[in-house]
Amino acid sequence: MNKEKQELNIWTTVYSDMVTNLMLFFLMLYGLSRMSADARTDIAKGLEKKFRGASAAEMRVDKALKKFTDEETAARATSVAGTDTSVNITEKQIKITLNAPVLFQSGKAELSSAAKSILNEVANIIKLMSNNIIIEGYTDNIPISGGIYPTNWELSIARAYSVIEYYIKENHISPERFIAAGYGEQKAVAPNDTEEGRKKNRRIEIVIVR
Repeated sequence: MNKEKQELNIWTTVYSDMVTNLMLFFLMLYGLSRMSADARTDIAKGLEKKFRGASAAEMRVDKALKKFTDEETAARATSVAGTDTSVNITEKQIKITLNAPVLFQSGKAELSSAAKSILNEVANIIKLMSNNIIIEGYTDNIPISGGIYPTNWELSIARAYSVIEYYIKENHISPERFIAAGYGEQKAVAPNDTEEGRKKNRRIEIVIVR
């Protein structure tokens, strides 16, 4: 008798599951109604791709757009290059090297007036992409005598920060995109036993991570 009664009451379990699913459904609709139209569109597209999978055509379009943006950025970066600027492009990054004498006076981290026009040109390139940017400062191996920076380490990081600060305040680029790094006299790109070599080592590298 009890077994028959239990079998008769199975419908209550099914009914409770249905009511729970309906409640969740209406809660989801309510949540969507509180979002902006753009957010609802993004969610709908995300769900569509999740269940259908991105089509091969969509993937080709996304890849082509990314390649176009990278190539445009690389072309503009190359056009900025001059006697005191060089550009190196790889699959992982676009690195723009600026010789420090163009940007700073000896032993100082304040940007020179000539530096700002160069940094503004590079800013136009940075704004093309949303990628993270590493600003790296380097010096030669000549020890610092006097001034507010006791070592080349402090000077290199202060110069990197000056560039970041300029981009944030003057070019209105999001601070979340930047990473500051200072290497002092480490990672020299030329021998420090000549003035020409030391000039190459005193540099700022702006690395756009691809």
